[in-house]
Amino acid sequence: MGRQAKAFWIEAGQRTAVTLHLESDALEVRGGRRAKVSRSQCRRIDAVDGVMVFEAGGDSFRFELGAAASAWAKALATPAPTLAEKLGVAHGETVAVRGELPVSELMEALAESARVVPWEASVVVAVVRTEAELDSLPDWLRECGVVAPVWIVHGKGRASTAPGDNAVRAVMRAAGFRDTKVSAIGGTWSATRYSPLKGA
Repeated sequence: MGRQAKAFWIEAGQRTAVTLHLESDALEVRGGRRAKVSRSQCRRIDAVDGVMVFEAGGDSFRFELGAAASAWAKALATPAPTLAEKLGVAHGETVAVRGELPVSELMEALAESARVVPWEASVVVAVVRTEAELDSLPDWLRECGVVAPVWIVHGKGRASTAPGDNAVRAVMRAAGFRDTKVSAIGGTWSATRYSPLKGA
């Protein structure tokens, strides 16, 4: 979930109550009016008197956000982090992978990272496609002596047959791990980062 705020969409002198959702790839508008604007198309982004203004796809947009307008304009103008940056592997960090990577986006994100054994890795990526793979994961992490953050790649949405975030959370928390971050991966896959609880 990205940045979210209540706002008024101002157009032709009318103010319509909406909710803004700033995701990694787009600004989504819901409520009294709806729209989805690709972040890559946004130009001339500014904040004036509590109103965020920008252009995209030949249209002009004005959203009244009050004191938050400047922060929103800055966030919209800042390039979204790459998947490699989200996973913490954008600067030469080493990685260990358990399981077959399910989508090209993840393969590309890890392409520049040296593969090492799990106990030496800066980041561990574990793919869980079945309940059995999920259930065996905590013991595998302990047997391998993993101390680095672990990104568990799991299913997302009803179309996925892999365990989802709720199933992963139940198993990992019961095993003494805590979830600290979530990242979309691509298609029907998402990932959640886990770290062992202190003293666990």
